[in-house]
Amino acid sequence: MDNAELAIGIDLGTTNSLIAVWKDGAAQLIPNKFGEYLTPSIISMDENNHILVGKPAVSRRTSHPDKTAALFKRAMGSNTNWRLGSDTFNAPELSSLVLRSLKEDAEEFLQRPIKDVVISVPAYFSDEQRKHTRLAAELAGLNAVRLINEPTAAAMAYGLHTQQNTRSLVFDLGGGTFDVTVLEYATPVIEVHASAGDNFLGGEDFTHM
Repeated sequence: MDNAELAIGIDLGTTNSLIAVWKDGAAQLIPNKFGEYLTPSIISMDENNHILVGKPAVSRRTSHPDKTAALFKRAMGSNTNWRLGSDTFNAPELSSLVLRSLKEDAEEFLQRPIKDVVISVPAYFSDEQRKHTRLAAELAGLNAVRLINEPTAAAMAYGLHTQQNTRSLVFDLGGGTFDVTVLEYATPVIEVHASAGDNFLGGEDFTHM
């Protein structure tokens, strides 16, 4: 597969993230170093000031909450900071650590360097939130060639974009966010007609009710 043909997509999620490559006419999920497709969007600092990303950081959310950050996607576009040990991180910086981990997993799996990627974002993300997402990619050594709205990506995955002059209502209830989007299809264009969401409503919130 030549560099020009390599298409990498990333779902940078509130609670979990994953990466895939377009290969042989289909999206192929790329496993992380633990052989799993989902990488928890959690960052922690251990006692030796080493950064832990994903699975190794999960249990520390309870045992070392003062050194662990989660749900930071919700703070994209804001000035919120997290203090992990003696270091301070903002949302783009924490997100970049997740993206860098996904990048390394993909490079190991594909046996080649990864640079250009497409990243999905909630349809209701503001310009500032999208700017922070691009910044996170840049900090991770990636070039976000495009940000695609999550409901648009979902519609394309189900082949709805091939239908002419139709509309659909997409509900996206994730681990940390919820959004509803009205999409209209006029091949090859998918237009977002309306979108609304709640940045603080998701499976994580149901768990803690």
